[in-house]
Amino acid sequence: MEELIHIESTEETYQEHPFIPNRKLNYLPNQIIISSTKFTRVEQKLFEMFVNQINYAMIKANHSLIVRIPIVEVKKFVRASQILEVTHSMASKVMTLFDMNNPQHRFAHIPIFTLVAYNQDNSGFLEFRTNSLFTPYLASLGSEYTKYDYKTIMGFKSIYSSLLYKLVRMQLGQRKTNFTYSVIGLKAFLQVDKKYDDLKDLKRNVLAPAIKELAEMPIPIEIEITNTGGKIRNVTHFDFKITTTLDISRKEKEDFKFAVAQNPEAVFAQIEHIIRSEYTFSKAQQQQIIDTQELLNIFINLHLEIISGIHPQIRNKTKWMLACLGLINTKINAVSKD
Repeated sequence: MEELIHIESTEETYQEHPFIPNRKLNYLPNQIIISSTKFTRVEQKLFEMFVNQINYAMIKANHSLIVRIPIVEVKKFVRASQILEVTHSMASKVMTLFDMNNPQHRFAHIPIFTLVAYNQDNSGFLEFRTNSLFTPYLASLGSEYTKYDYKTIMGFKSIYSSLLYKLVRMQLGQRKTNFTYSVIGLKAFLQVDKKYDDLKDLKRNVLAPAIKELAEMPIPIEIEITNTGGKIRNVTHFDFKITTTLDISRKEKEDFKFAVAQNPEAVFAQIEHIIRSEYTFSKAQQQQIIDTQELLNIFINLHLEIISGIHPQIRNKTKWMLACLGLINTKINAVSKD
């Protein structure tokens, strides 16, 4: 864990971060990603809404933050009957920062908010004010931070899925697809440090459902966990292996190149069949793609990405493919550079 930041308690000075709608990404320092806060899933969604509105370009370590979120946005994720109880609980939340591989050696408990106010003075906003002790941690974004998708984090059903998603995004941001965590640290991170002493129960009730939900995302992340320590009673650490759709796509492309080298005629016969049967190209477009090597190479590359799940936003793959090939004029959202 990084050195803990110390700040003397003084009178709060606040800096408001204006609400910006439709922000697609959330950012958090890695030290906050690896922390434990006893959030319910609804409380966690409110915290992510707060994080979504932090403007790191203007944040000051010696200023507490004010973030106001329109109530109409809040009600997309929190039922009206929940708001009083949930906001009351949020006001007293404490974040624990610790080392995941040695969580009992060194840690700090930090209050997050000094105020959580709902529709104060009929403002129409849910207002968060951070504790001056917490703001310096937010301000320490630097190069050690995690970027993750806002819509994805808000869509998870389980709190375990959302926590594991952020942990995986942190590791992928550091270009790590293999990593190890202690069982004690992982349980603390997943807020089950006082539950599931039997690791079979931990895997069945926490890890397996979370892994399943991550694998079912529009852009899936596949997670394989193995034990370090032999027999289940001796396990002290879990080894993680992460596979993303990008990895799957690269493997598909490698397999394709190998297949071409082994039997090019059979492979290109299959490609021609795909062009004619899986897309609704006109006959002229089909022939143009088949006869033009550059277009054929682009088609193969993009088709492999589609079947690997890299472009889940595509509604009409024929139209999208034609646009990528430059055969029609239309706006497209994603084109492979590989």
